[in-house]
Amino acid sequence: MSTERFSDRVRGDIPYNLLHVPVSDLREGARVGQCFLVKKKAQRSTRTGDPYLEILLADRTAAVQARAWADATQRYASQFEEGDFVFVQGRVETYRNALQLIVESIRRLTQEEQEGGKLPGFDPTLLVPTSEHNIDDMWARLLALAATIEPEPLRALTESLLRDHAQAFREAPAAVSNHHAYIGGLLEHTLEVAQGIARFADDEPSLGLRRGLAVAGAILHDVGKLLELENPIAPRYSLEGQLIGHLLLGRDMVRQAAASLTWPDPRTPLLLEHILISHHGELEYAAAMVPKTPEAVAVYHFDNLSAKLNMIKTHIASDAEEGDFTDWERNMERRFFKGTLIDT
Repeated sequence: MSTERFSDRVRGDIPYNLLHVPVSDLREGARVGQCFLVKKKAQRSTRTGDPYLEILLADRTAAVQARAWADATQRYASQFEEGDFVFVQGRVETYRNALQLIVESIRRLTQEEQEGGKLPGFDPTLLVPTSEHNIDDMWARLLALAATIEPEPLRALTESLLRDHAQAFREAPAAVSNHHAYIGGLLEHTLEVAQGIARFADDEPSLGLRRGLAVAGAILHDVGKLLELENPIAPRYSLEGQLIGHLLLGRDMVRQAAASLTWPDPRTPLLLEHILISHHGELEYAAAMVPKTPEAVAVYHFDNLSAKLNMIKTHIASDAEEGDFTDWERNMERRFFKGTLIDT
């Protein structure tokens, strides 16, 4: 997949074909007959034992939960998989204050339809959620930050990992869901954390934050997600991701890269490893260790801030509730103010 193609073509206003209604514009009662990307697919059973399909369908603007009930499940369950582009017919309903799509038919697009322009309204660049920021620009800014890291072995380690995984880093989402879960999301999130750390260290030198260590930790804190997740279009956990997780996978990547370098103080790479395995902050949130250095504490808080603000932004953008407050956001368990203030 060409990340540049997606980022170049879907920036700004979205020129949807009239045959496609953006997910963000779907409303209760609407009839649907158009293409989507399948983000998730799972076969479930009702309380009475009847089978149904639980599907997450997406385009460039948002994602919508979908259900295919008994007859449709038996007919279409084997005809598509996660990561497929599909053509769906159905209707939009409201369930527990959220829109959902009731699927009447769903099928995978053929290769000819995808490549030959045989299906009006199909354009994969309009269906794949992608960072709204320019990939090349974000990558250049991240490399520029890495170049400021001191001491030299720490800079060399950071730059070597970025260089060795450049294409994957530019394409990868930061998560399967919740925050920065789109093409370029990992790069966007990493840059937010690293820039925040660098500015804070520069603006508040009296706090004694070791800038190079903190910036290296910020840039590499999620590097293990390059192994934890696979298929950037419809991300899912790899076997390594399920069994080990990105904190330890990232720690191993750093440890391997550090082994080929000479360190004036051999504790430096160990302190970097500590940032990676502790950046979730608390053991109950899957941290392997609680943060025990100023740099680890700083990365934890900037990481959490970037993720939370992205979740709020996404929730507000997709919310259809009337009034100044959104519907309930289940991850943070609250409603958010979305009203527009009048400038005086």
